[in-house]
Amino acid sequence: MKWLAQLHQDWMAARKRRVTASVQPFRRDWEKLLEDAGIKSAEDQQTALREAQQLAKFQLIPRKRNPRFIDKIVVPLESEDWLHEQFGTQPGVAAQRHALEVVRAWSAKTHPLMPESWSELCHRLESAFKIPRALEPFRWLEPARVNELLALLFQVTGNEWPPGTLIRDASQHLGYHSKHLEEQQSFLERALETLFGRETPLEAVGIQTSNSTLHYCGPLVLHFADHSKPLDLRYESTLSVAELEQTTHITTTAQRLLTVENRKTTFLQLARADEHRSTLIIATSFPTQAVKLLLQKLPPGLPHYHFGDTDPSGWDILRKLRELAPHLVQSIQMSWRPAAHAIPLTRRDHQIIDRLLADPCMADCRAPLQAIQNSGTKGAFEQESLGLPNLKEWPFYGHSESD
Repeated sequence: MKWLAQLHQDWMAARKRRVTASVQPFRRDWEKLLEDAGIKSAEDQQTALREAQQLAKFQLIPRKRNPRFIDKIVVPLESEDWLHEQFGTQPGVAAQRHALEVVRAWSAKTHPLMPESWSELCHRLESAFKIPRALEPFRWLEPARVNELLALLFQVTGNEWPPGTLIRDASQHLGYHSKHLEEQQSFLERALETLFGRETPLEAVGIQTSNSTLHYCGPLVLHFADHSKPLDLRYESTLSVAELEQTTHITTTAQRLLTVENRKTTFLQLARADEHRSTLIIATSFPTQAVKLLLQKLPPGLPHYHFGDTDPSGWDILRKLRELAPHLVQSIQMSWRPAAHAIPLTRRDHQIIDRLLADPCMADCRAPLQAIQNSGTKGAFEQESLGLPNLKEWPFYGHSESD
């Protein structure tokens, strides 16, 4: 019955987000319901009316001036359980309860590599679902999907992947079909961002993907074997790995390269601030294959600066850039900044700091790293804590800090 399916759809849209008992019956205009259900002929409309009358689960209210025609259809409160049963759905309060049960079950598991971060994620999910609200990509209305995503996130982050592990090999290693991680990549990367508090591609955990994308702003010339392609867009644009792989080399009229960690805020702010187009700005929360290719194909003498968050993971991104780039990568605006009620360092944070302090390529960064270690907190680590860029050209902020 098409009209019943449409009624259920409309009713769920109105009811599914409620986690308290309904106090008013659901009402729907009968003619509009038939129209939305695609029931247009007089014969089909009469059939729908007879079906509604025979079900006896709904109240049909006739028009006041012409009682031969139906004005409204009403779903009484006592019929709501029946309607859920017909379509295999559940009320919002049941979905909320199930979603909370899922989160608590995963909270009881000890993550093998990052127990504190996992516990904190589960705590945030529980707090959000109690309101209730979604914590993307986790939606309390979809408890089975929450369980599926948490399981996948736990598996992916619970393994120490050798750098460059192919995504299809990783998928099979976890017991899925070879394309499963590719199919779930966008959801999984959003889950990683929620876990780590920063944009985190699968490449950040060692899994090599096939659709890496470069986000950039500034002048570029892509040189191919038979032609050149100038690019100079004012705001954000993208290049695929395939495009970058086909180039013989890349040049730029910019005076410097600036890699920026936060693509969704700071990168866009700096792109708009660079009025003179003197800086090639690249977004990279982690140096993906696309970023790696760009670094390899740009002129080696181009000065390269990195502006990132100043928590341990932010400094680790700088270390990775230095490992991949065929030139010196200098930090800018990355001094440790104290903050009231700063987030304490986790066990994983301490492990990252110890590794960074022992790395010869990070010797020039030991002062801010030791400041983090000595404080026991992340401080005011986010790029946004510096405020908006207040200069229209390099270095974009009223003071420059090179470490």
